[in-house]
Amino acid sequence: MRETVSEASEAIMNIYDKDSFETEIKSDGSPVTEADNKANEIIIRALHNITPDIPAVTEETFNHDEDLPQGAYWLVDPLDGTKEFINKSKEFTVNIALIENSIPIFGIVSAPATGEIWAGSFFERPSKFFRSVNYLNQFWKYKHVPGGLGGGNTPDPIRIVMSKSHQNDIDKEFLHFLEGSFINGFPISYKVVEKGSSLKLCAMADNEADIYPRFGPTSEWDIAAGHAYLISKGGRVCQMSSGKHLAYSKVNNILNPAFVGFRNTYLKDTYLPLIRDFYKKLV
Repeated sequence: MRETVSEASEAIMNIYDKDSFETEIKSDGSPVTEADNKANEIIIRALHNITPDIPAVTEETFNHDEDLPQGAYWLVDPLDGTKEFINKSKEFTVNIALIENSIPIFGIVSAPATGEIWAGSFFERPSKFFRSVNYLNQFWKYKHVPGGLGGGNTPDPIRIVMSKSHQNDIDKEFLHFLEGSFINGFPISYKVVEKGSSLKLCAMADNEADIYPRFGPTSEWDIAAGHAYLISKGGRVCQMSSGKHLAYSKVNNILNPAFVGFRNTYLKDTYLPLIRDFYKKLV
């Protein structure tokens, strides 16, 4: 799988470095380039060779009139962040996830512009004991956890990761809401970490961000691979309306509901009720 995303990434960068490249607008208004299509060809061919009995669903070939496969299937976004790619930003990714029982059980994310690769599995997620010990150590090390653990009188800002190209009025309203809110008696302070594509989920898994609220539309292939990697590091992604884990393989709908990701379960338990209150007022 690492060889596959590396080959796709190389093909993407060969096109990225050209003076011009082919770009089309799809029926939903989103752009698609020759880099999307080339990476898609490479990934589909590799997945067929690796797992010929497991079907692959990709953004570039998905038929919206058909349901997602039953059982295990690959879910692929060959170039996530096409707008960043076109704008010559470096924050675009290659995403491949394996879905089973509505769960992303494996995911691999490649950042072609930097050569970084993130990969993780549902089966690697920390044990309950490890999570409790590891998270307690994190509380003492990072004072931004509400309550000021670590000895500081004022908690450090919570790190909210948001898109570079998709911030809207609701995102700004949410940040304004946080400014007037309290957790454990402390006023919430925050700083925004800007990331493109699925790098937002990887940033949480790598302890570069704490919370990822997403109010705008996304498709399952946009986040599945990063979601799997985040799970492998003890993080969570929840539906904003219900607080339940974000599920895949929906019938007649490839779009995700509004969701929020958390770096760990302590942050989920602490901040999810507050974020759900904001969302209920929003809708």
